[in-house]
Amino acid sequence: MAEVSDNKFLKQVFVYVTLDIDDPRLLTLQKLLLAYKVQWSEDRWDEYTDEEYEAARLIVVQALADNHVVGGPRFYTEYDLSNACPACGAGMRQTGAYMLDGAGPTMVGLGRFRAVSSYSEIIVDQPLAETLARANLSGLSLRTVYGIQPDEVPDELIWKQMWAAHTLPPLSPRSTGIHFDSACKTCKRGKIDTTSPERFTYRARDLEGAQDVNRMWEHFGYVRWNGDLKTAVVWQPYFVVSPKVWRIFKDAGVTGFKWLPIRVVDE
Repeated sequence: MAEVSDNKFLKQVFVYVTLDIDDPRLLTLQKLLLAYKVQWSEDRWDEYTDEEYEAARLIVVQALADNHVVGGPRFYTEYDLSNACPACGAGMRQTGAYMLDGAGPTMVGLGRFRAVSSYSEIIVDQPLAETLARANLSGLSLRTVYGIQPDEVPDELIWKQMWAAHTLPPLSPRSTGIHFDSACKTCKRGKIDTTSPERFTYRARDLEGAQDVNRMWEHFGYVRWNGDLKTAVVWQPYFVVSPKVWRIFKDAGVTGFKWLPIRVVDE
């Protein structure tokens, strides 16, 4: 795909090319770009078949930007901070119903998607919540969601928040694309950066007791934290789910999420 900008002083052409990593044309393309001094950037990711998802031990669920809605501590969601890291907030535990911004783009997002994310929390519409409940998934409960209106009055929504009581142990250091050196210096749990392709790896012994719906121990991404919930932005750990959950979302036509099968090693 090519696109030419309308800048009258400089014409730019953006070309997007997708190739398999073992495609011999990739090296040829890179050499041509160097020879003609063309600027480019590369983004690498893994793609999986349905058969690979079905065979996975567990699958990490990552939300894409297009289905993100605003909520959390800045909108009066209550949290227990007794075990939260004082430097980054990792480990804060939600104790009340999840609160969303009840005005503007958030409400529009709820009307466009079957499931949305809010700082890695997953909010599902009523029919999908009912399907999840009927599946008797271990580790899953569904919580009430409210929208906070401009007058600060909470309005109960028909959407539900997915909740997982079980937290997996820390990742194996053999994970790749995970920058453990970027982690919060105080707790080693928050502020972790990643690079695609991310390959989340767990030790086999650490998966004992894993449920259909779990949360990771680690917190990834941007953090704004000074101990005040009213100004906090703390992304919560990713969900890690069984193939049964992936299949329910797929059959429901859910979009806006990236699914990454974990890798298991014997250590």
